[in-house]
Amino acid sequence: MDVDSSAGGDSTRKKAELAGAGEATMDVVPLEMYDSARAKIAANLRWLFAKAYGIDHIPEHLRDPFYTDQYDQEHIKPPVIHLLLSCELYCRVCALILKTEQAVSLQSHLSVIQALSRKGIYVMESDDTPVTEGDLACIPVKMSAHISMIDALMMAYTVEMISIEKVVASVKRFSTFSASKELPFDLEDAVVFWINKVNMKMREMTEREHKVKHHPLESPSHQKSPSKWYWKLVPVRYRREHASGRLLPFFPLLEDLMRDVCDGAALLTVVHYYCPDIMKLEDICLKEVPSIADSLYNIQLLREFANEYLNKSWYLTTEDMLYSPLVLKLNLMVFIAELFWWFETVKPTFVQPRDFQEFKDARAVAHPKTSRPSVPISNATKRSFLVSPGVTDNQSSPEVCNRYFLHPEDSDPL
Repeated sequence: MDVDSSAGGDSTRKKAELAGAGEATMDVVPLEMYDSARAKIAANLRWLFAKAYGIDHIPEHLRDPFYTDQYDQEHIKPPVIHLLLSCELYCRVCALILKTEQAVSLQSHLSVIQALSRKGIYVMESDDTPVTEGDLACIPVKMSAHISMIDALMMAYTVEMISIEKVVASVKRFSTFSASKELPFDLEDAVVFWINKVNMKMREMTEREHKVKHHPLESPSHQKSPSKWYWKLVPVRYRREHASGRLLPFFPLLEDLMRDVCDGAALLTVVHYYCPDIMKLEDICLKEVPSIADSLYNIQLLREFANEYLNKSWYLTTEDMLYSPLVLKLNLMVFIAELFWWFETVKPTFVQPRDFQEFKDARAVAHPKTSRPSVPISNATKRSFLVSPGVTDNQSSPEVCNRYFLHPEDSDPL
C-alpha cells in the first residue's frame, strides 16, 4: 500500500511538471513562425499609441493595428494609416518630450523632424538615408519611413530618462569602477554598465550573506511565503528544486544586450535590488543555464511588475523578449530607460534599494534605541536633581533645573 502511494505521488509530480511546462509554452509563437518585421511594427505602434493617448485611453479599434482580408493577408488598419499620414500622433508625442514653447510649433511631419534634429536626433532609414516629409506623407504608406520616425521619437524619449552621466552618478552610490576602463561610451553601453553593476552588487551581497550563514538556504528569510506571482507563474520543477535548496542564485552579467537579456534574469535582479519588498529574490529563476520555461516565467514576472507598478510600461510581447531580434533593440532600450527613470528619478515609495536598507539595519543594530526604565521615580528623587543644596522647594533655581534635566518631559511641576 505504501509502495502504491509512493508511485502515485511520483506520477502526480510528473504530471504537474508536464502541466506546468505546457502552460508556460502553449501560447508562445515558435521561433520559426515569429515575424520580427511584423513584431517591430506592432511594438512601435503600441508605444506610439500609449504615449499619445495614455495606456488606458487607447481607442479600442487601435489596440490591434492589424486586420486580415478575405485572402488571409494581414494589413495595417486604415485608421492607423490615416493617423500616421496626418502626423497628429507624432506631434502629440514630440510635445511630451519637448519644452512647452517648442511644442506649440509642432504642426507637421517636417516640424517634428526639425525639432528632433535640434536635439541631435535624426530621422534616418536603415540605410542612413534621411527621412523626408514626403516619405511620411506619401500614399501608399511608406511604412519604413514611419518606423524610422517612431524610432527617433523613442530615442528622444530615452535620452530624457537616462544618460551616461545619470548612470555613472547612480552606480557611484553603490559600487566602484575604473573610469579609464569601464566608463560607458554610448547609451547602450551605459544601460549594460548599469545592469551589470547592479547584478555584481547583488552577487557580492549574496556571497557575503553566504559567508555569514553556513546554510543560507535554510535561513528564515528563505522560508517566507513567496509572493503571489511565485505560485501563479513559477514552473513546478523549479519550485521543488528551489525549496529543496539545490539551487543557488546565479547573477548574470551582460556582454551583448539583446543576446543576454532575453531570459529576464538580469532585469529582474535589477528590479529586486531596487524593490526588494515587492520582487523577492527567491521568486526569480536565477540559473546559469535557464530553460525556455524558466525564461518564460521570468519574462511574465517582469511584465506583471511593469504593468502593476510602472504604469503599464511594458509594450513588448513575450516572444519579443524571448527572441530579442536586433530590430527591437530600441524598443527594449526605452523599456530599460523607463526602469531607470522610475528607480533613480521618480523613486516612488516602493523603491527601497537593498544597500540602503542594509545601511539602515546596520545602524539600528549598532545604535539600538534604549527604552527608559519602567521603575517609578519618586518626587523626592526628582527634587534632588532639580533643586540645588540649600535652596528650599519654593526657591528652585532655573539654571540648575535646565542643567540637570535628563529628560525634560519626566519632570513634575514643583
